[in-house]
Amino acid sequence: MNYVIAILSISVIIFFHEFGHFLVAKKTGMKVERFGLGMGPVIRFGKFKLAFTKGDTEFCLCWFPIGGFCQIKGEEEDSSDEDSYNSKPPLSKFLVAFSGPFANILVTFIILVIFLSMIGNPFKMQVASLKPGYPAEIAGIKPNDLIIGINGIKLYEWTKIQPFIASNIGKEITLLIIRDKTEIVIPVTPIEFKQEKPVEPFGVVGMVMKPSDEKVSFGKALVGSFKKMGEFFYQFLQFIGLLFSGKVKGENVGGILKIVQMGGEAVKASFSGFILFMAFLSLNLGVLNLFPFPPLDGGKIIFALLEAIFRRKVNKKVEIWINTAGFALLMGLMVFVTYKDIISMWFSKP
Repeated sequence: MNYVIAILSISVIIFFHEFGHFLVAKKTGMKVERFGLGMGPVIRFGKFKLAFTKGDTEFCLCWFPIGGFCQIKGEEEDSSDEDSYNSKPPLSKFLVAFSGPFANILVTFIILVIFLSMIGNPFKMQVASLKPGYPAEIAGIKPNDLIIGINGIKLYEWTKIQPFIASNIGKEITLLIIRDKTEIVIPVTPIEFKQEKPVEPFGVVGMVMKPSDEKVSFGKALVGSFKKMGEFFYQFLQFIGLLFSGKVKGENVGGILKIVQMGGEAVKASFSGFILFMAFLSLNLGVLNLFPFPPLDGGKIIFALLEAIFRRKVNKKVEIWINTAGFALLMGLMVFVTYKDIISMWFSKP
């Protein structure tokens, strides 16, 4: 059931992406021929099919639940009709291409603002529970303690604190904690986490963490959300650079099956953790689609900019050929990554 929820949530993220394209295409006078969720053929049961037509657009649901599309007239074929993508000025084409990624980025921003101002700070972590007999319990750490630093350095965010704990097996470290609005320092020594699979050892102290329930003002939530998204964008660009330089291990790269697995695990862990996972997955989708590679939205933006700069339309046959070649490369990469996901998830030996 957790994986079903993850798949449906990924579909929601894709819906917002495609709906962004849909709204701007309609606003700029382009005909949207079909709008659908899923991939493959339309779901049918005899003569009944999950599709209806409103205006000049067919809306439908397809059998494969992950994916979606917004089929705009003239976007993938040579058409000079007034309501086609081809006939519109470069600015309209740019806005239509940019609107999908923007919708995903906006969804992430809204979720983060809601979290920070109404639910709590998901980037600060406090202790949910302690594992009996582990160093944290022995040292006197208590549930609801807020961890804000380590070894005298205030770091606040758990993503910056946890690596210190993991890399200091058998070494005493000090955790800076807020308890009842008072800062205290507690020494603790991480122990090695025992795992079935042979992986690089890492240290733990036996704390089960949860997002902090500390809320901030709406203004601080806006600023904090912008800052966090900027940090993510920078880290994402770093990852892409390492990926192309060959410095990222293959097991650290996953496809759709890996994403569904991670989403299912997030559902199992906590509702708030799952919502945050989906928020940053939405941001990931938005940023990735802005890369200038055909047939991604970034590639279409490049074609629109070239048309604006040289004041002449790009040869549609050439554009279609480039997009087809790029699509073939992306599909090949997707098949390869999915194959690796299957091998690692179902055939790896403990």
